[in-house]
Amino acid sequence: MTTTNQGAADAALRTTLVNAQEIFAVQRTRFERWWAKQAPRMKLALALAGLFAAASFLDLAAAGFGRITATHLAPAASAAAAVPALTLEAAPNDVGKTWTVTKVWQGSGSHETEAFTVGAHWRVDWLFSPSQAGAVLQVYVFSADGRTLLNLAANTQRTGADTSFWMGPGTYFLKINTTGDWKLDVQDLH
Repeated sequence: MTTTNQGAADAALRTTLVNAQEIFAVQRTRFERWWAKQAPRMKLALALAGLFAAASFLDLAAAGFGRITATHLAPAASAAAAVPALTLEAAPNDVGKTWTVTKVWQGSGSHETEAFTVGAHWRVDWLFSPSQAGAVLQVYVFSADGRTLLNLAANTQRTGADTSFWMGPGTYFLKINTTGDWKLDVQDLH
């Protein structure tokens, strides 16, 4: 970039910043006038609604960081050789690779999926809507070959979406145990 072009770009940026400051000042003045006209009860209600919205946002953000910590359920020693190794992992950070949907299921109540085959890194995404207070969504991962319980992909009472990440190629199926509405997908990292 030449010096002339850099100077023009700097001038354009300064003009944009000045315009943004003027717009912000006008909007702030309008808001302050509007706020002054509100009754004390309305101000309290708006402040509480803002706090509730902020708390809800933080709760959703925390749910993204609070991934499920499932207990590894080891297969029986005699079947260990035939059963694929499956390990819960943090989200893999493989630059240049993308998640590809392998299978999707949706339903209400308990269900057993058909078998699916995945590579080294894969995940189970779920969306849960409890049908009653205290409803639980449990998603179990089974080996398709030996029908051996390998691990617990989900165990929640919370409405909403989440993901568990897995390391271990193989063919599996899922058992969903719930009284609520749910949607699941399995995605493979390619």
